[in-house]
Amino acid sequence: MGRDIFFSIIIPTLNEESYLPKILSDLASQRVKNFEVIVVDALSQDKTREKALEFSKYFTFYFYSVEKKNVSFQRNFGGQKAKSEYIIFLDADSRVNKMFTGNLYKEILKKRGSLFLPTLITEERSSKNILLFKLVNSVIELSQSSNKPLAPGGSIIITKKLFTQLNGFKEDLYITEDHNLVQRARKMGIKAKFLRDIKVVFSLRRVKKEGQVRVMYKYILALIFIMVDLRITSNIFMYEMGGDVYKDLESKDKWGIKKNTTKFRSIVKKTSSFLVDSLS
Repeated sequence: MGRDIFFSIIIPTLNEESYLPKILSDLASQRVKNFEVIVVDALSQDKTREKALEFSKYFTFYFYSVEKKNVSFQRNFGGQKAKSEYIIFLDADSRVNKMFTGNLYKEILKKRGSLFLPTLITEERSSKNILLFKLVNSVIELSQSSNKPLAPGGSIIITKKLFTQLNGFKEDLYITEDHNLVQRARKMGIKAKFLRDIKVVFSLRRVKKEGQVRVMYKYILALIFIMVDLRITSNIFMYEMGGDVYKDLESKDKWGIKKNTTKFRSIVKKTSSFLVDSLS
């Protein structure tokens, strides 16, 4: 394989000076450098650009600045710039092991296909987290046999050809753009292949920031919208992009719930009302 570009790894960013270097360091350590890295940044106000460019000597690297702060737009922009056959979408706070690109290449050659989903794991390997992520991965894998398949967050591997045919991610969706992508592929007759041996570390920074109960509520609510074919095009709850949001994690009680629950009650009331109005 040498230095032939087989993958284009696309990472959207906004103020990720603390997290982006970690995933770029993982990519710099890859045993097989069969990829290019494309960072699409939404005019970060911190040192994201400077930190990113420090890695340009380790692999084929492109850094683009765009004015639109929209994760789908940023991914689509990167997809247009991709020069490879396969595109890997990763979030700036994700992590991978040093054999990620090498093993993924072998899996794609073996399984053949145009859409793949990795297994999600977490760095914090408590028994509770291990059990939770086993459940999450099982749901994602089983959903591929349904007409409403799910995606593992922003971690998706797809051919540039299929990505172009799908016209990329839907930029008008506030969230669930990842699930929407694999569901539109399914309508075209393309079933995503779940890769149990290809792992991506999913960051728990949002859980640490907001608390387990609040984050689970948002995920469950988004899942309900998906199941009843409703598009989330407005901010029915806060789901902020940007690493600066997580620099100062707020204190939690022993259950991981923020002590001030007033805002959480407001979120429940607002989204419940929105869901009722949409279904009526």
